Amino acid sequence: MAQAATFSARGNEPGWLLEITENAITFRDQDGETFSIEPVPASVAADNGATYSAVVGGEAFALTVADKGCSDTMTGMPYPKTVTLVVGERRLAGCGGDPASLLHGDWKIDAIGGKAIVKKSDPTLTFAPDGRIHGNGSCNRFFGGFTLSGEGLKLSETGASMMLCDQPLMAQERALLAAFDGVTRFEVLSPTQLQLVGLSGVLVSLRK
Repeated sequence: MAQAATFSARGNEPGWLLEITENAITFRDQDGETFSIEPVPASVAADNGATYSAVVGGEAFALTVADKGCSDTMTGMPYPKTVTLVVGERRLAGCGGDPASLLHGDWKIDAIGGKAIVKKSDPTLTFAPDGRIHGNGSCNRFFGGFTLSGEGLKLSETGASMMLCDQPLMAQERALLAAFDGVTRFEVLSPTQLQLVGLSGVLVSLRK
């Protein structure tokens, strides 16, 4: 049975994929080259990350995983790690880790469609590790789900409470839920700042 990856990384031009499990580091590229390193060499602490070193087919191998945000050069998808791979004379750069980890947690909504939120309102959004979302739309509680794929980010609201509030709050809530429907991707500005983006630009600004 194949060992589930505990860490994965990928890069473009040329395309490549690397996985680290408990037992091996496995690499493959778009041209069909593959190799495995078993067992996984001990990591050595490096600036803001770790480096794995070995020899593959007589060539020096060095993998550096840095704790620095990275964006896929083709899709723009944010990743939590920046990865550099050197095999002999080749040097490959890419991104690694789980993009969803950048979303997980409780967020306060600062702006909707570039417009500041109504004073004394408290719209929120929580991304849970199980793929669910919930929050306060401004008046009502909502819940739903989110999916991440190679195409980007999609939010789906599946239910909400039915309270009535003052018109400014109701209007803001409608704008927020409509913005969720238009989200196609997200951008990380800092560990405490996030933007949900659609075809028309930034739809929702969030902070922790």
